Amino acid sequence: MNSQDPSCQQQLEALKEEYEEFAYIVSHDLKAPLRAIHNLSAWIREDLGEGLDPDIQNNIHLLQHRTERLERMINGLLLFSRVPRYDLEVREVNVENLVTQWVADQGPDVPAKVHTAHLPTFTTYARKLETVLHHLLQNALKFNTQDTPEVWVEAAEQESQYVFTVKDNGIGIPPDSHSKVFKIFYSVQPKEQQENLGVGLSISRKIIQFVGGSISLESEAGQGATFTFTWPKTVKEPAL
Repeated sequence: MNSQDPSCQQQLEALKEEYEEFAYIVSHDLKAPLRAIHNLSAWIREDLGEGLDPDIQNNIHLLQHRTERLERMINGLLLFSRVPRYDLEVREVNVENLVTQWVADQGPDVPAKVHTAHLPTFTTYARKLETVLHHLLQNALKFNTQDTPEVWVEAAEQESQYVFTVKDNGIGIPPDSHSKVFKIFYSVQPKEQQENLGVGLSISRKIIQFVGGSISLESEAGQGATFTFTWPKTVKEPAL
């Protein structure tokens, strides 16, 4: 199939639109019955009253926990499908202020140090860039067992793009997981140990690909992680 052929390009665009619509509809149609299951389990617990058998109580708790997790997965799928259609406003963004504000929003109880260097101010999809940095910074702090987590956010200017790096001193990612971490719902850590759904990096990669950039990872287990992504200096504002 020749991707330069207009008819092939139209087919690719139609398939892309069909996939996005499918993900959006499935997400919405699944949420209502899932919410009903969660509510029914809560009502059953109330109807059974006090003094429940510990096994029954634990099973109801597991049921509610699973439905809550599945709802979060559906929300993640919905966000993933929305990347090409939402947050398309193009405006000036001061990346230094964006990172500083994100750190401030974490509150004084988060003992983290975030170092910045050479972060630009430029006109782009501001909310999309904010989303990418949010997920990378959030992961850098979340998967970190140091007394004081540290993150370095830097940018280097090239002719037509910026090269951003987000480096941390966290637990790192083993090499055999590098190609998997960008897949939706994949998590390096066992799901029973933490509540990470594995959607942040997949959403980030889709956003970066949407603007025409790329993202890569360098990491070893126990030695922190460095994410590097490119972002064009200029983007085409979508037609209204």
